[in-house]
Amino acid sequence: MRERILATIFLAALLAPMVANAQTPTRKRTTPPSATVPPELEDLVTAATQALGRRDYATAIQNLVKATRLAPDVAEFQANLGTSYYWAGQPKDAIAPCRQALKLKPSLAFARYFLALSLAETGECKEALPLLQKDYGPVGDPQLRRFMGLDGARCTMTIAEPFQTTNWLQWLNRDFPDDPDVLYLSTRVFSDLSTLTSQRLLRVAPSSYQARQVDADALEIQGRNSEAMAEYRKIVEAAPGLPGTHYHIGRLLLAGEMDPVTADAAHKEFEEELQINPNDTGSEYELGEMARSTRQWNEAIEHFARAVKIDPNFSDALIGLGKSLISAGRAAEAVAPLENAVRLAPADPVAHYQLSFAYLRLGREEEAKRELALYRKAHDQQHQVNLAIRQGITGGISKSQTAEPPE
Repeated sequence: MRERILATIFLAALLAPMVANAQTPTRKRTTPPSATVPPELEDLVTAATQALGRRDYATAIQNLVKATRLAPDVAEFQANLGTSYYWAGQPKDAIAPCRQALKLKPSLAFARYFLALSLAETGECKEALPLLQKDYGPVGDPQLRRFMGLDGARCTMTIAEPFQTTNWLQWLNRDFPDDPDVLYLSTRVFSDLSTLTSQRLLRVAPSSYQARQVDADALEIQGRNSEAMAEYRKIVEAAPGLPGTHYHIGRLLLAGEMDPVTADAAHKEFEEELQINPNDTGSEYELGEMARSTRQWNEAIEHFARAVKIDPNFSDALIGLGKSLISAGRAAEAVAPLENAVRLAPADPVAHYQLSFAYLRLGREEEAKRELALYRKAHDQQHQVNLAIRQGITGGISKSQTAEPPE
């Protein structure tokens, strides 16, 4: 929260420029030609300091307004007035004193920081962005950097520079990877970028197969599978060698009511996908699952093994391979892929569950008990829900592995 950063004014720091200027004849004066600080001004700054200490921004502003009238050429007074306006939720009022502070003292960095934030939050994004871009890296306070990054990302979207927003999101996710505001903004921005890009594609090339892909993807997400399949088949006609289309059709077939004819049709689609793209792990995985479901262990092992060879980090394929090896009576061979799956996805309950069976078949009872306990813990945390959400967003495999005993 913004309240975590206090715009604290220290009396000595604020009065130092006045005293120094009054005692150094060779420098331009910024206060009246008295070698002493007027008691009234000292009282105002003390009151402002105390008000800020209790986050009473309204009182701080009242005292700082009076202080700037008594000493209009002290940049620090102007800057702190602007900062106080900002923390009081009045960014529009913060702009003028911050500008004046920088006019008096261009090197006053914190005046520039709050000028940029105030401009951004009042919609003056074109002026704010160069300042935010300049200072995001050098600013020392992490929370101030966070505000600058969030405002920078929002501004680039506001002025219709959405692809510049990705730079801000990259910086924010690097510096604040677990921040809820950063994660939400990232989700919102990428969703908006997807929408904007899709709209532009449909506008400039409405009859293209790429436009049909957008329609098919949207229909699939909405669960309108028959309409999506029709669009994918039209894409096959328009671009028969396009990777991914047969895989999508196969997935949609598997999502419907299964019978031998539908299963054969899906199998054919995945095989055709592999003819176009031999490195398609999704099709290898689905063929492995289809073989495993019909107890064709050796065929399942071959498909899962190929998927893992293409992508060694494909944890569901590792689990499928392990399950198939156990069912084929090759539990000793199942340990390695299942241990890799646990390493890659330690919060996945299915990986622990299957590994416990592999250990049990080999007589490694203590290790089996440990993995079963880890399975129960992960299952209780409902990690499978998170996996389903992730797969839905990223367009992952149609069905993840489940925790049933191997045969």
